[in-house]
Amino acid sequence: MAYLKKYRVLIVVLSVLLVLAALDLFVGHVQNKHLEEKMAHKKANERLAYYLERTTIENISYTGKGNTYEMRLRYENVRPDEEMWIMVFAVKAFVQVGTLWRELSVNDGRMKRGDYSAERLKDPYALTVTFDLSINNYQELMKGYIHMKIGSLSYISAEAVTKEDLVEKYEDVFLYLSTVKTKGRVKTLLH
Repeated sequence: MAYLKKYRVLIVVLSVLLVLAALDLFVGHVQNKHLEEKMAHKKANERLAYYLERTTIENISYTGKGNTYEMRLRYENVRPDEEMWIMVFAVKAFVQVGTLWRELSVNDGRMKRGDYSAERLKDPYALTVTFDLSINNYQELMKGYIHMKIGSLSYISAEAVTKEDLVEKYEDVFLYLSTVKTKGRVKTLLH
């Protein structure tokens, strides 16, 4: 008994250190599990964005007013059984001038309304924008066609409302647009 009294402070200190070490291991385990779940969720959202979401150009038509064209883009989930939400933030259009890309003025009607809502991609989502093609010195890689690049910036998630795990996706679609200006649908060649 005298022996225990002599080392009681040392035993208490060692016991407290042992409890603190066990607590530290437990907290570390919980944090690692949380980080692994977060990384798995992020990878699942990246899979949605990069493998299951498709952006295509459905139609480009000449409006008959100056150099204004109307373009309809289609955003689609190729696996509608998997939940996917998309917010299309910006659409840009470029024309090749020499070796450079020159940006065109794109009018997205949602900008005026401030309507940047998330859309559920169970069914395809269509977005129509207009652009002004008033460039004369464009690159004509194929006779009678303007070489264009259409860029779409969107945010994709598996949930409608989320503060984390949004995947930002910027995708370019290249095409050749016919220089013939007749009102209505314009001939295009995608590549």
